[in-house]
Formats: sequence, C-alpha cells, structure tokens
Amino acid sequence: MVALSPAQVPQARFVLSYQQHNITRNVSEHLVSLTYTDFLSGQADSLEVELEDTLGQWRDAWYPGHGDTLTLSIGWEGAPLRTVGRLEIDEVELSSPPSTVTIHALATGISGPVRTTEHRAYENLTLDAVAQQIATRLGLTLVGRIEPIQLDRLTQQASDLIFLRNLAHDYDYAFKITGDKLVFHAISELANAAPVATHLLADLANIHLRDQIRTIPKAVQVKHKDPAKKQLIAYTLVNGATVAVPSSASQSTSSADLRKSRKRSISVEQSKAKAKAQLARANRERTTGRWSAMGQPQLVSGSVVTLLAAGKFGGDYLITSSKHRMNRAGGYTVDTQACRIAAPSIGLTPDTLTPDLALSAYGIAHGVTV
Repeated sequence: MVALSPAQVPQARFVLSYQQHNITRNVSEHLVSLTYTDFLSGQADSLEVELEDTLGQWRDAWYPGHGDTLTLSIGWEGAPLRTVGRLEIDEVELSSPPSTVTIHALATGISGPVRTTEHRAYENLTLDAVAQQIATRLGLTLVGRIEPIQLDRLTQQASDLIFLRNLAHDYDYAFKITGDKLVFHAISELANAAPVATHLLADLANIHLRDQIRTIPKAVQVKHKDPAKKQLIAYTLVNGATVAVPSSASQSTSSADLRKSRKRSISVEQSKAKAKAQLARANRERTTGRWSAMGQPQLVSGSVVTLLAAGKFGGDYLITSSKHRMNRAGGYTVDTQACRIAAPSIGLTPDTLTPDLALSAYGIAHGVTV
C-alpha cells in the first residue's frame, strides 16, 4: 500500500448549532473533545462536548441553557457533512483543575413528558396503531414500517419510553426517540440493507470478536390461550435461519435447547411474532464484535458493514451502537459495536484481495466504499 503524504491526510470537520445558531467557531477554539454516541434501540443517543474554560466564559456568560437544543453534523473536509443528531441539553459539568466545562445532551430531550408514568389500556389495536397513537400523543412523527400485528389487549403502567422499549423488544423492533421523531423500525428490515462500508480486519484497532453457540436455541416455544376453546396452546418455531458458520465436525449451528417463553399471548399471530422475534435476537447474539476505526459519519446504528479478511469471523454486521469522537487536534475515530447478520459468502484472504479492495481503508477517509 502507498502511504499518504501529509497534504493528503484528511481533516475532520464538524458543525455545531445551538438553538439553530452556528457556534462552531467558538466551540472549536476551546474544544477538548466531542463525543456523539448512537444506539440502535433502548437507549437515548447522547452528545458530550468538553470545553477548556480557563477564562470562565462557559461557566458564566456562555453557560448553556437546560432544554436548549444542539444540532451536530460531522464528516471530513471536502465532503458533505452528515447531520447525526438534534439533542437537548440536560446536564452541564464543571471540572478543575484544569478548568473544563462539559455539556451533556440527549436525543430524547427533557422538554417532553416521555418519562411520565402512564396508566392506559389499548384494545384491539395493531402494533403499528399503538406506536402511532403514542407518537401522536407526544407530538412526534412516527418513522419506520411496522407490521400490522393484531394485539387484543395491552395494559400500560409505565412511561412511554419504557412501554415502547419493552414492546419493541417483544417483536424485535428498534425503538428510540430522536429529536421530533419516534423511530420504531423492524430490525429484520435494517439487516437487509446494503452495506454502507467495508472494513479489512487488519485496518481496525481494539478488535474483539466473539462467536458462540450456547445461547442459540434449537427452537422457541410460546403459548397462547384460545378464548373459544378455553385451551392453552403451545406454539413452537424451529430455528431454521441462523447466520452461523459451522466450525466443527458436527457442523452444529445451534444448541440442543428449547427456549420456552413465560409470557403468554392471546392470539396465534402474537405467539408466532414473539417466537420469531426471540429467534432473531438469539441468532444475532451468535457472533458479535467491537472495534475502532477511522471516523465515518455513515457508521451509525442500524447500518450494515462488511468485515473482510477475518476468516470465519467475516461477513455482514449490523451496527448496534457507535461512538464518534473528535478532538482539538482534528482526530476523528469511531468505536463500533455490532452483531453478525450474514456469514461470509466467499473465502477472501489477504492473498486473494484485489488492489482496489485492499485500498478500501484509504477510501474510507474520502467517503468511498467498495
């Protein structure tokens, strides 16, 4: 590979707006670090901006207001920036010495009643109708395609955040609130998307990949009560679609365990949907990984990346969380956590890589993927 000259080294760039006013220049002069963390589901996206404050401006005249908004765009000089979040400030922290102020912001915000405990019942609605009803009540726009699974009765005795998080988990959906959007998207659809980037194992840092079989059940069993026959019926879904790579003489791709759900469903449709969701989650736990790489703004949760030259660990991975870091020196890295959704289709090794493929790591810096 040809080394890049200093003039060719890309420069990281960000734009930060406060209440829709661009404050990038002020922030850049005092920036220690900027960290944006993005989650697929269950946790709020967050932003931390650490600023040098020896003159006391950020703790006084420039002190940010709680509930005020920050909008962040990130990328590289010479390429279009990606807006990754609109967040509300919920905490300001002072540390000394040396004197620094850290601004913390959350995508779920603090201005909406999303954490208020609600006592509600939902009768004879579909999954998409329940999500839409809550989004409308909160004044949010529902994003995502949701299967119209019929739900006979649901009882909510928790905040909307917890209720929707649990509902998404039961049916294998990704859920989070970001800005004015309520995201409720089938993880199976996200996993079918085309990869946004290609990584070579040798070009990554802090790599940890884990391939295990203990948690992969042979089948999942759920139960539902037939109201007409007044019978409790068990429904079993055999695991026939794993992303496992047989790596032993037995060619095993699952354990021999039958996973039984303690939650009972009222309808066959609910039972099947829950069993399917349990298997999908279990299969994604088969091969998981985390690593660090040069920053790429498109590496956000819900995106798919391809890992090459990694032997049996290779394949397509779904990003479950990403942490984008920038510092005052212009460095930009991203820490990724992911789960494998497709095993390698071809046996690529360093010896079989083409020059174009081997150079993909350099293309990362310029937004080019293969």
